[in-house]
Amino acid sequence: MRVTSVAVTLFRQTGPVTGQATVDVATDGPGPVTVVVTWYTGNSKGEPGTPDGSETFSRSGATRYTLPLTHTFQGQGCWWGVQASTDPAWSGGSSTQQLLTRRGCPVS
Repeated sequence: MRVTSVAVTLFRQTGPVTGQATVDVATDGPGPVTVVVTWYTGNSKGEPGTPDGSETFSRSGATRYTLPLTHTFQGQGCWWGVQASTDPAWSGGSSTQQLLTRRGCPVS
């Protein structure tokens, strides 16, 4: 079985310290597949920043999986990020999304 795609979609801030994201995984067989989701906070666009938690999910029995996720951020970074990777690994590596929080970044 191969993972044919993994995508983080619909990443958004839902409260001062909370966010939601959806992870979509497609495979060419019924599994099993393990999905690792890691959350980040940071102060720079395009850089993952500091890990803020992770979750691991195991799925089997289908070829498409959608994981709706919520996270309460502990870090103080003005950028939040979420990354999804799989085992077996997707040939594209992982999928990452990042957003600028409503509080924004300090101006220097």
